[in-house]
Amino acid sequence: MTPGTPQFDAATERIIPSTRVCRVHLFRHPEVLGADERRCRGQQDVPLSNKGLREAAASATAWPGPYDRVFSSDLLRCRALADRLQTKVPVHSTQLLREQDMGEWDGLTWEELTRRDPDGTLAYWDDYVRARPPGGESYGDVYARVNGWWRDEDPVGTIAIVTHIGCIRALLCGWLGMGPAEALRWAPAYATHSEVLIADAGAVVVRFGEAPPTG
Repeated sequence: MTPGTPQFDAATERIIPSTRVCRVHLFRHPEVLGADERRCRGQQDVPLSNKGLREAAASATAWPGPYDRVFSSDLLRCRALADRLQTKVPVHSTQLLREQDMGEWDGLTWEELTRRDPDGTLAYWDDYVRARPPGGESYGDVYARVNGWWRDEDPVGTIAIVTHIGCIRALLCGWLGMGPAEALRWAPAYATHSEVLIADAGAVVVRFGEAPPTG
């Protein structure tokens, strides 16, 4: 193992040895403009705040790479970090790593949504896996979209993925054999880094939700 790599217990060591191992560095995008508002942003293409720009630079310094491949949501808040990482090939950005499509709710605050559509908002939180905002996706749709993307890519080596909290939750659940109803157990903050080892026999979360040093 390289210096700084944690030692694993026997059960974990049985998973890691494999001819196909992927080391995934999973990043949630930094803070966005207006982050202090409880707003349903979804796929709205909002820029980073000044704090978010500092976080992007700090994350790229803390976990620079090099990476064999870098994947990113195509939205600005993710590309602002992904483009700073060291990679052997161009960043591959894709709509498949976008946040949940919230349809007609996109860009509204949850207070506005509760006032405009109280029944729809309540129904959504009662069954967020299956309920769809008008014109949007359910979380079950996101889970299927993101994990389908992962199966199609089938990457190996050391990779970085820069994406949104909903996609991070979907990937972690998919890798660990958990369904979408378990997604809210994961709550990575803005600009955090997680590391996962994925082999034929299963996945191991090495680190979760690390914030970059910003001092």
